[in-house]
Amino acid sequence: MSYFAKHLLFATFTISVGLFFFISAQSMPSAASLFPQIISILIFILSALMVYSSTKAVPGTKKAPVNVKRVVIYAALIAVYIAATDYVGYFITTPLFMIVSYLYLKATGFFKAFLISAAFSFFIYLLFVKFLNLPVPLGLLEPLLGA
Repeated sequence: MSYFAKHLLFATFTISVGLFFFISAQSMPSAASLFPQIISILIFILSALMVYSSTKAVPGTKKAPVNVKRVVIYAALIAVYIAATDYVGYFITTPLFMIVSYLYLKATGFFKAFLISAAFSFFIYLLFVKFLNLPVPLGLLEPLLGA
């Protein structure tokens, strides 16, 4: 399969996911539907840009092979994160998932990963819970953060 065909296939998949979220957001209240719609539109734009950039790829350049084991492990981490969020709570699972992701992907050290995940979680708490008054699964933190 050609480099362009692989990117086109992946873009088709991501556009399908974006379309699913865009259509699903239609059934949400207007205040809650705006964010998924914006993310869906970003997915559409970035997918199109990915396909466009793949047309400019230099033929014959070798790409590093995909480490399937690492991809499967990371996909499993994502599944565990999604499953645990409702029970444990968003503000516990998300920082843990972010820290583990940064370390597993060797993107940064522990201290920087901790700071980024704490700042991101605090921002999400202020934006969604305090400012927009939208429900976020609090899980174990319900007694502390719940209204």
